[in-house]
Amino acid sequence: MHSRWRHCSLLILGGAALFSAALVAQAPLKRILSFSRAGTAYSAKVLCSGVLMAGMEADKIRREDLARGAQLIQTRIDRARQKVEASALLGLVKGEAIRQGNRGCSQQIADQELTMLPPLPRPVGRDPSGTAQPWPISPDASATPPRLNRTALEKALDQAFAETNKEQPKRTRAVVVVQSGWVVAERYGEGIRPDMPLIGWSMSKSLTHALIGLAIRDGWMNLNDRPAISAWSQPGDDRQRIGVDHLLRMNSGLAFDETTGELESDLVRMITQEADTGQFAASKPLVGRTGQDWAYASGSSNILSKALRTAMEDDQGYWRFPRQALFEPLGMHSAVLETDPSGTFVGSSLAWASARDWAKFGLLYLNQGRWNGTQLLPKDWVDHARSPSRGSKGHYGAHWWINRRLRKADWPRDSFSAEGYEGQLILIAPSSDAVIVRLGQTPEKAGFDSNAFGARVLKALASGSSRNQF
Repeated sequence: MHSRWRHCSLLILGGAALFSAALVAQAPLKRILSFSRAGTAYSAKVLCSGVLMAGMEADKIRREDLARGAQLIQTRIDRARQKVEASALLGLVKGEAIRQGNRGCSQQIADQELTMLPPLPRPVGRDPSGTAQPWPISPDASATPPRLNRTALEKALDQAFAETNKEQPKRTRAVVVVQSGWVVAERYGEGIRPDMPLIGWSMSKSLTHALIGLAIRDGWMNLNDRPAISAWSQPGDDRQRIGVDHLLRMNSGLAFDETTGELESDLVRMITQEADTGQFAASKPLVGRTGQDWAYASGSSNILSKALRTAMEDDQGYWRFPRQALFEPLGMHSAVLETDPSGTFVGSSLAWASARDWAKFGLLYLNQGRWNGTQLLPKDWVDHARSPSRGSKGHYGAHWWINRRLRKADWPRDSFSAEGYEGQLILIAPSSDAVIVRLGQTPEKAGFDSNAFGARVLKALASGSSRNQF
């Protein structure tokens, strides 16, 4: 009896050991599968937009933007068919993105119909091809360029592009500095042209704030509207209390995991694997108090994009809206706001523009929504962007970051900013009459110190008593 019991015990212990080993093996396998799903979709999309739409070199994108998946993910660019395919695990996992003419690229998700967008003519820009001298980027520019310390400004740009740590590369791709409506300095990385559109990532949210303001101006929406979202249509659904302003201020109370490093997070899944990004975000449950609790969530921006499409009830007009209402009036000829597979703008993340055109967008907000003598945005809309949102500790306004409580210790208190993944930045400093744009591909957050960069540039702009001036 004792021998049989000992034998059974050994079998149980052996089975438990095998089960434990299986669990240990399962975790890495699950992570590989998650990485493959997200990585193939991301790789195809980034290559499609970066190469086929923006005109960047494919090898540069593979070497920099897609370095983390280089050993696992294979990519193929089909220029004739204007699409990019990516695969992993011997072709078991695939991703695909298709160019939508001059409207950028959209993912093709398996078993999901891709909404093809109507053609859009490519506008012709009139900005200078390249110059070392100041030039007026705004029709509202001062009569003469500002006085500033050129030596100090050039040194600040040198530091922005200098690669001092191989483990934490900066990879700054473009910097444009504007003061009093004049481009007083600009510089570009290897392979980047002044007219080349570069992704803004979460700077797209600030652009979405402008589009919602323009929609309010045109009567499509109101700030206190409760968006008509099908996922919230059942009687008694508390999500019906969520308004446009709650979404702009990240006060919706909806659950949303914004983690960028977690492969199964809501953010990663929404951007890489969901055909309808707004619907996905809207499907999340309430976990906070609407209008009181604050949580940064890219899903809120895509719910707004979907709400705007629903409010307009005209897809053709909706797809024309960013170009007609914002890009054309500002002369943002390189700008593109891409759509998800369902045809809704990805207002959280997928706006592209040259550094110059991002600077024009910043100037619109610096000038309180006026452009070329016309009040383009609703009156007080920029004040809306800069007013603190409840629960944000005074750091966030409405789809813009604010600095009145010195979130960035060395920036002016009146400054506010659009910021995005991998170090994208539009810094607006009203007290210096300045807009500073930095675009890049900084894989580690520590690789680029936006606080120090902004402070150096603003100091150079303020030291106009130097003899080394424009």
